[in-house]
Amino acid sequence: MADPEAPLTYWQALAVAADQGHLYLNPEAAAACSSACDAYISNLRDSKAKAVGLAEIDGYGDFASGQALRKIFAEKAVGGKNNMVDVLQSHIDVVEEMKVVFGKFFAATEAADDTNATDLQAQGPK
Repeated sequence: MADPEAPLTYWQALAVAADQGHLYLNPEAAAACSSACDAYISNLRDSKAKAVGLAEIDGYGDFASGQALRKIFAEKAVGGKNNMVDVLQSHIDVVEEMKVVFGKFFAATEAADDTNATDLQAQGPK
């Protein structure tokens, strides 16, 4: 569970600002941004899958130095400090937060459309 005392990330703060009506983005721009996020997330996930494969590499020979080098490179891909898989996942997490912000503009537009439609129906024909 998230720590309620934890500081907000930049994109979480923008989501709060959007909820409070302090941030506006027209629906067309929000749709374009959301679509770009989907494409970027797909690319990041593909790269992450390839990075996992980099942990299993051969060709460094049987000498201890070759095996040590293989281990170093494998840990750069998966499991080591600041490894590629974790870095790519952190990027995916940020882009997912971005999508939440852009999605709020869709929800706000749909809510306004629903309210307007209800008001028009209540007034009836003139």
